[in-house]
Amino acid sequence: MFAQEWPLMMFTLVSQLAIGSFLMLMVVRSLLLKQNPQEAAKLTQPGFKAVVGIMVVALVLSLFHLGTPTGAYRSILNLKTSWLSREILTAGGFLVLSFISYQAFQKKASSALGWITSLVGLAAVLSMSNIYSHSVRPAWMNANTYVAFFGATLALGSAGCVALIIYGGKGKQLSENVAAHLKKISLITGVAVIFPLIYLPVLISSLDSGNMAAVASAQLLTGSYLFPLILRGLISLVGAGLLYYALKQIGNKVPIQKWVYGSLALIAVGEFIGRYVFYGSAVSIMIGLK
Repeated sequence: MFAQEWPLMMFTLVSQLAIGSFLMLMVVRSLLLKQNPQEAAKLTQPGFKAVVGIMVVALVLSLFHLGTPTGAYRSILNLKTSWLSREILTAGGFLVLSFISYQAFQKKASSALGWITSLVGLAAVLSMSNIYSHSVRPAWMNANTYVAFFGATLALGSAGCVALIIYGGKGKQLSENVAAHLKKISLITGVAVIFPLIYLPVLISSLDSGNMAAVASAQLLTGSYLFPLILRGLISLVGAGLLYYALKQIGNKVPIQKWVYGSLALIAVGEFIGRYVFYGSAVSIMIGLK
């Protein structure tokens, strides 16, 4: 994989972590508001604040790929036809709206702005996906791109949400109500990790029956990238399992912070490996080379 792709790869991962975390925090906040508004604010506000910082990091990484900040300005001028322009607009809009939402939630505002922010974030993920699915690389020109990007958004976001709420609780014992909601969020992590793994044979089969570039990508996935794919699956599954196990311990007076943070780290490593393979295995139709 070319060196210039690293900032872009990290941008997609970090932004999906931010967007997914915000979405899952909104889910938890909305559930808790019905029963204990004070607890909802206490547990989720640190997470909303952290999301703003994470998204800033993501956008800074994107500038390294564009070369200069003026590159971002030029790239946004073609909204009618360019998914890149739409990505820049929605990603930047998500950052602005997430900051405004954080400030509004401190004043006990309604959840409406937060849900709008979530939709803008998901639109950013959709724009990212469409950039790749409209490329000249068969490995990207299929449903797997959407599975990978939205899967990462939900896997990283749900695990990130739980970690941020545990952090917001500052080591204190969480109530049974909060624990029940977080366990459900952790199930989303499991589904988001497992589904891309199940879809992988479908992708390989599809590529294997395609043109020369597609077949070359299939050979890479079943050859030099097979071990990283297996490793990615194992690490991600262990991370998802550890998260659910840790949350099951709430109420047993067992400290779970390190387990939760460790599970997020494992899932992040798994997604990193998966995204590396996503970039590395994509062979271009135009030149027949990566």
